[in-house]
Amino acid sequence: MGKKIRTETIHFGVEPESHFGSISDPIYKNSTLIFQNYKSFLNAKKDKFNVPYYGRISTYTTRRFEKLCSKLYNAKKVVVTSSGLSAITITFLALLKKNDEILISENCYEPVYNFATNELKKFGIKSNFFSNNIKEISKSVNSKTKILYIESPGSLNYEVLEIKEIVKLCKKKGIITIMDNTWSTFLGCNPLEIGVNIAIESLTKYFSGHSDNFLGLIALNSPKLSKTIKTTAVRLGDYVSSESCFHASKGLKTLKLRIEKHSENAEKVFKYLKSKKIVKEILYLPDPRNKFHTLWKKYHKLNNGLITFSIQKKKNINLFIDKLNLFKIGFSWGGYESLILPIENLKVTKKMSKKNEYWFRIHVGLESYSDLINDLEKAFRNYEN
Repeated sequence: MGKKIRTETIHFGVEPESHFGSISDPIYKNSTLIFQNYKSFLNAKKDKFNVPYYGRISTYTTRRFEKLCSKLYNAKKVVVTSSGLSAITITFLALLKKNDEILISENCYEPVYNFATNELKKFGIKSNFFSNNIKEISKSVNSKTKILYIESPGSLNYEVLEIKEIVKLCKKKGIITIMDNTWSTFLGCNPLEIGVNIAIESLTKYFSGHSDNFLGLIALNSPKLSKTIKTTAVRLGDYVSSESCFHASKGLKTLKLRIEKHSENAEKVFKYLKSKKIVKEILYLPDPRNKFHTLWKKYHKLNNGLITFSIQKKKNINLFIDKLNLFKIGFSWGGYESLILPIENLKVTKKMSKKNEYWFRIHVGLESYSDLINDLEKAFRNYEN
């Protein structure tokens, strides 16, 4: 990309001349495609992942979106799936077989943990987990390890891994590295440029940005692995709708503006939380006191709207969380709205848990930061009084 990223994301892929002057591509929806003759049918069958063949495999809209994402990640190949989680699970199933082992960072998204420990087990695939320690990773790797999967930063405690060291180790051992890049998006970090083999992003979150779309992305530079992954996705019946790609394309136009505003609001809310005595600990990567701050600065260009914090246990949790009006209780993040998630009992936060504290993850939305702070202040007062 030659121009400034904000300009690129607005104008990239727009071809009004191809669509009767429309500034946005129309949505092409089809299950069945018609072939002009037998020869064109045979040619399409030979290259069915890249040309019009059957609507469940791809449409003009989904193929065009994959090409767009290839350029965003500077990747030779992109496979788009029906969700961020399906991007991960399909990749695992495509590249692993019976008696293989996979090494996963223990701060991973909980559904990934559940899939690895339950579903992969049924296929005779062993899942091992490691903490943020390169020596532990080195000890955990063996001849059966085929994949090393990381989520950096993690989506609850924001642990950041030393990616280059992990990549270096895995290259020596012939292990495929996969990184969930949802926290940063392609704007903040490109794992492929660091040497990671496969980058995955949940486009459900910041990329789409409106909490109304499911989509996942797998970016890589190996045509062979890409074909294997795409074949598995098709055989599993994973279907990507044209509407989902259209909505994600629209979200892309404002992505950088939104992330910058999320980050700006999060900084204001962080400073407010720091001033509250009842707040015991805050996990926020731009904070120089955060133990992962230096690594985060090394690998990531942008912040987002995520903050995790704990408060002293004094009363029932509902006296705080139910008093919030703008921060709605809900899963996920990356939409325009502010959210709060109680995370005390989630597996990933075991290391964080303390008996005398409640833990929360908030996603700071695009509302006025002063309104968000007032919302928190009202809830804190209700909880403390």
